[in-house]
Amino acid sequence: MKISEKGLFIVYIIGAIILSRLPYVSVPFNWLETYFHEISHGLAALATGGHVERIELYLSGGGKCFTVGGHYGVIAFAGYAGAILWGAAIYLGARASGASSRWLAFAITGLMVISGVLWARDLSTILILIILAGILYVSFRYVLGGVFPRIMEFTGIYVLISAVHSPLNLIDGRHRGDGATLSDLTYLPEFIWIAIWIVFGVGALYGVWRRHEKQEAMTEHLAKVVTPKH
Repeated sequence: MKISEKGLFIVYIIGAIILSRLPYVSVPFNWLETYFHEISHGLAALATGGHVERIELYLSGGGKCFTVGGHYGVIAFAGYAGAILWGAAIYLGARASGASSRWLAFAITGLMVISGVLWARDLSTILILIILAGILYVSFRYVLGGVFPRIMEFTGIYVLISAVHSPLNLIDGRHRGDGATLSDLTYLPEFIWIAIWIVFGVGALYGVWRRHEKQEAMTEHLAKVVTPKH
């Protein structure tokens, strides 16, 4: 029995939640979500006139992006929001066509190489970037047929789901991190920013779901148009 696209989307979500609870297997996916979080900080700094000093990725799954200049509010907000957008973009890009998923993986690999050359200063960051870039390269180079787009689709959903959940880690009573930075800049409580990130992530997830509904409606409409009348 062939599963529908919406059914597969639900399977991705359930699979991502289960995988995130598994030790060892989830580690590369967690590194990837952290990378997108930190590179989003860096890109926001560059976009607002600042520059990136270095990016650090830790084997434990955490990370930091050290920037100078730019708009600190935009930079702080961009971490979680950027990871959400990366996840949605990877999923939608992989669904466009098999060729687009491979170009997308190639582009992400290139971004990781550039990040490593320009901003990696410690062994763990360099090692993680090499592993992630290596996995992506081997995948888009050697995984054939329709399997690779499915891998990329799942990866996008994992990054998106993880980015939605990650802001909850800021609820620790220590008042540090992106939420605390935004709270100090805007005088809004930290939990407001946490809620904004979560709502933004859920909204992105719903937007992706709605694209499935629109595509299925379009497919049904086209099927009716081309079906001959008797």
